[in-house]
Amino acid sequence: MSVYTHLSASDIRSLLSHYDLGTLQDFTGIESGVENTNYFIDLKSGDKQQRYVLTLFEYLPEDTLPFFIDFITELSEGGLQVPAPIKDRKGQALHTLKDRPCLISPCFSGKHLQTISAEDCAQIGTQLAKMHRIGQKSALQQENQRGIPWLKQQVQRLNTLLSADDAELMESAWQSITSELSRFDQLPTGLIHGDLFHDNALFEQGRITGIIDFYNACHDYLLYDLAVTVNDWCINPDLSLNDNRLTTITQAYSDIRSFTTQEREAWPLMLRLAAFRFWISRIITFVHPEQEVDKEHQENQVLNFKDPDEFKKMMCLRGQESIPALP
Repeated sequence: MSVYTHLSASDIRSLLSHYDLGTLQDFTGIESGVENTNYFIDLKSGDKQQRYVLTLFEYLPEDTLPFFIDFITELSEGGLQVPAPIKDRKGQALHTLKDRPCLISPCFSGKHLQTISAEDCAQIGTQLAKMHRIGQKSALQQENQRGIPWLKQQVQRLNTLLSADDAELMESAWQSITSELSRFDQLPTGLIHGDLFHDNALFEQGRITGIIDFYNACHDYLLYDLAVTVNDWCINPDLSLNDNRLTTITQAYSDIRSFTTQEREAWPLMLRLAAFRFWISRIITFVHPEQEVDKEHQENQVLNFKDPDEFKKMMCLRGQESIPALP
C-alpha cells in the first residue's frame, strides 16, 4: 500500500542502464512505510543474484537529498552497517524516475526485532555512539526540519484543532520544555539519525546487520537522538522506561562517547522533548496534516495508523517516573 509511484519492468531497466549491477530478474513493491515508495529489485550478474532496494522520494525536495547520500556514505566509510547509495558508472547516486528523485541501495539481511533484549540495546547503543562520533567530525550541514522552530509553529497551529484538554496540555508541556531547555547552552551537537526506532534496525542471529532510514538525519543535540532511541527500545508495555535496558544502552553508548555534565543534567528533559516531538509529528502525519494529501496517501495513513496518544502518555510518564541517571 506504500507504493505510490507504480513502476514497470521497463522503467526499472531504464534506470539500471546507468549501472553495472546486472539484469533485472524480479521486482516487488514494499508495503511498509508512509512517505516514500520502495521496491525490492532482484538483479543477476553472472551466476550471482543480488537484492537491492530502489527508493523513490515522494515528498523530500531533491535539493535536500545530496546531504543524506553523503552522510550515509560517510557512516559506511566509517565502518557502520548502513545502506550507502550505490553510484552509477559516472559516480552519480541520485537519478529521476517517473518524475521522482530516486536511488538504489544495498539490501541487508536480517529482520526487525519482535522482542528487544538488553543485549540488543547494548548493540544499538554502541552503533549510535559511533554514528555520533562520525557525525561530530563531519563538515556536512543539515538543519532539523522538525526541530524547535517547527515545534513552536505546530503548537500554535494545533491549538484550535485539538480538544481543549489536549491543547492545554500541549501548551503547558511546550512552555515547560522550552523554559528548561534554555538552561542548557553547552549540550554537544552533531549529525544524528533522528528516527532510530527498532523498525529502523535489522538483526540476524542476535547481531545487528544494518541501520536504515536516515531521512530524518540532521544536525541537533546528540542527547536528543539517544532519547528518541531509548523511548522506543527501552520501554515496558505500559510505555514506562525499562531500567535494565535503559542502563544497558546508555552504558554501551558511554563506552564510546562519554556524557558531559550538562547532558547528565538534561537527560530527563530530553526524554520528555523526544516524546513531545513524536506526539506532535504523529498528529501531523495521521490526524491534522500540514498540507492536503491525495486519496492513496490517505488510505495508507489509515492502514498504517500510529496513535499519537501513545507519545502523549509517554511524555506525561517521563515527567513523573524516576529515571536512571546517565553513567
